[in-house]
Amino acid sequence: MITTFAELFEQLKGKGRTRVIVAGGEDVDALQAVEQSYKLGFGEAVLIGDRKQIDQALTSFSDTSFVKDILEAGSEEEKARIAVETVKQGGVLLKGTTKTSVLMKAALNKEWGLRTGATMTSVAAYEDERDGNKKLVLMSDGGIVVAPDLNMLVAIINNAVEVAHKLGNPKPKVAILCAVEVVNPDMPETINAAILAKMSERGQIKGCIVDGPLALDNAVSKYAAEKKGIKSPVAGDADILICPGIAAGNILGKSIEYYAHRSLAVVIVGARAPIMVPSRSDRAETKLYSIALTILCSMQQ
Repeated sequence: MITTFAELFEQLKGKGRTRVIVAGGEDVDALQAVEQSYKLGFGEAVLIGDRKQIDQALTSFSDTSFVKDILEAGSEEEKARIAVETVKQGGVLLKGTTKTSVLMKAALNKEWGLRTGATMTSVAAYEDERDGNKKLVLMSDGGIVVAPDLNMLVAIINNAVEVAHKLGNPKPKVAILCAVEVVNPDMPETINAAILAKMSERGQIKGCIVDGPLALDNAVSKYAAEKKGIKSPVAGDADILICPGIAAGNILGKSIEYYAHRSLAVVIVGARAPIMVPSRSDRAETKLYSIALTILCSMQQ
C-alpha cells in the first residue's frame, strides 16, 4: 500500500510517462510541476495556449525537454475545448491559466466533454504522520458537490474508495464526518451518516468499511475514540474522511494545508479522464503531488 507521496513517485517510475495536458500552458507554476514530474520519470507536458506567451514562460527553464508538444489556442474557451479533446486521446488534464469555470464547462459539455454518466467528485489526499504511523488519508468532497443528499454521498464514497484501491488499500475505513458522534434528529447529516453505516454493513456500499456519525477527533485519533468509549472498526483509524458538504470539505482541506502545513493532492474523478483544477494560490509542490495522484488514477489496475 502506498503510504507517502515519495512512495507514490516510486510506484509511478518505470511505467512510462503520462501526458499532462495543460489548459493554459503559460502558467509557470504548472510548468514547474510538470517539469518535476518529468524529472521523476512519470510525466510530460502538452501545453495548450498562446505560443508566444508559452515560449516566454519557458525561457525561465534551462531544459524544456519535458514539453512534448505545444498546441496553439487563443481564447479561454478554445484552450479548454482543445484540452478536453486532447485528453480524450490519453493523459490527464491540468488547469493552467484557464479559469476553472471555463475548463469545467468544457469538461461537462454533453456533446464532446468528458462525461461518463458517473458522478464527478473531488478527492484530496494528504500525508498523516501522527504517532509515527505514516499513511495517505483521503478527504472528499471539498470542491465539487455543494450539498450532497444520501445518493450523492454514496457516489462520493464510491469515488474516494476507488482512489484508495488505486493506492493499494483493498478495504479502506471510511468515516462519515459530523459535528458529533451520535445520531441527533436536529442534525440531518448525522442521520445520513447512520444510514450510510447501515448500508455498508448490509453490503450496499462495497469495497470498504463505513461508519458514522463520527466527529473529526474520534475519526482520526484512537485516543479520542477510546476516551469517548466509541467502539467502531473505523474510529481512530479512518483512511477516508467524508464531509457533509462542500463548505466543511473546503475548510478542512485548507486547514490541513495552512495550519498543519501539509500539501494536498487533489483530483476530480468520475470523468472520462481525471482532472486537476488547482487554486491559483497552490504551490508547485501541491500541483506535483496532484499530478502524481491523478496519473495513478488514470492507470488501469
